[in-house]
Amino acid sequence: MMSDDRSEAPPLELFWISGSPYAWRVLLALALKGAPFVSRLLEVSKGELTNAEFLSVNPRGKVPALRDGELTMGESMAIVRYIDRCFPEPPLFGRNHVDEARINQKIDEIENYLVPETGWITRALFVDSVAGRKESLNARAERVRTELQNLESRVNTWLVGDATSAADISLYPIIAALLRAAGKPAATGLDLRLLPFAERYPRLAQWCSRIEALPGFDATYPPHWRE
Repeated sequence: MMSDDRSEAPPLELFWISGSPYAWRVLLALALKGAPFVSRLLEVSKGELTNAEFLSVNPRGKVPALRDGELTMGESMAIVRYIDRCFPEPPLFGRNHVDEARINQKIDEIENYLVPETGWITRALFVDSVAGRKESLNARAERVRTELQNLESRVNTWLVGDATSAADISLYPIIAALLRAAGKPAATGLDLRLLPFAERYPRLAQWCSRIEALPGFDATYPPHWRE
C-alpha cells in the first residue's frame, strides 16, 4: 500500500547493475513493497557508471542509486530506509521502536563484521585475482565463518522477529554473492570451507530458501547469473 503523499508521484528510478549485492538489497525491498519503479540497468563495460548522466545521480559513480523527482541518493540501506518511508506496508523496520532497534542492530552487525570480509573475497574471485593473496583471503574467510556461525546459532524463521525485515534484505544478497564466488574455479586454491553451504549452515540455508520463496524474488535475481 502506498502512502498518500505518493499517490500522484511518478515512479522511483533505480540505477543498478546485475550482480551487485547492494543493488539487490534495494530490488528486494521494492519487490516486497510491490512498489512501482523504473529500472535503469547499467553496464559497467559500456562506461555507464562514469558518464555524466549517472554521475549527476550519484557523483561517487556507484550503484545502487535512486532518483525520486529532485531527490537523488546512493547507499543501499539508506535507500531501503527511504523506500520504507515512501511505501509503509509491509514495514521493513518493524512496527515499534523496539523492533526497529533490533533490526538496526542486526544490520549494523552485518555491515561492520561480515560485509568487509566477504567483500574482499568476492572481489578477488570475481574481479581481481587470488594470486599472492591466499593467506590474507583465508584469514578473512575464517572471520566470515565465525560470523556465519554466529548467525546460524541465532536465526529462526527470520533474522529478527516473526516477519521479513530490512535485516534479511541486507544479508541475503551478501551470502548469495559469496556462495557464487566460492563456486568459482579460483576458489579451489583457497581454504574457504563454505560449501556445501546447506551442510555447514543448515539453518541459514533454510532461511535462504525462505527469502527465495518471497513474492517477487525471481524478478530481483541478477540477470547475468541466469546465463
